[in-house]
Amino acid sequence: MAFLSRIQIYDALASLLDEVDARYKKAKEGYEFDFEQEVAPFLDKNKDLVYRIEEIGTDARFDAAAREKVVEEFLELLMSCHAKRFSKKMYKEKFKFINMWIQHAHKEGLIT
Repeated sequence: MAFLSRIQIYDALASLLDEVDARYKKAKEGYEFDFEQEVAPFLDKNKDLVYRIEEIGTDARFDAAAREKVVEEFLELLMSCHAKRFSKKMYKEKFKFINMWIQHAHKEGLIT
């Protein structure tokens, strides 16, 4: 992935969450994503961005373990958002967890 400033990383992560949400809604409406043509390229394009979360600073709340969990949950969400059978409750929990920590990191100046 090309060099991105921290604010560009925040913007890209926020946009990625929006795209994940749109893909999940599309899957829930019955759209079946083609793995080779749609899912694999999406994963390849975005997994490096998700790993950039590991470069975000930490604070008393957003420690290294929390940061690692956000990466893990985000990677899982990148894949599962394409499956109609993925539980809406589980999706919402993961989405809110990831968004909460990204917003916290941004608000606290960990992504500036």
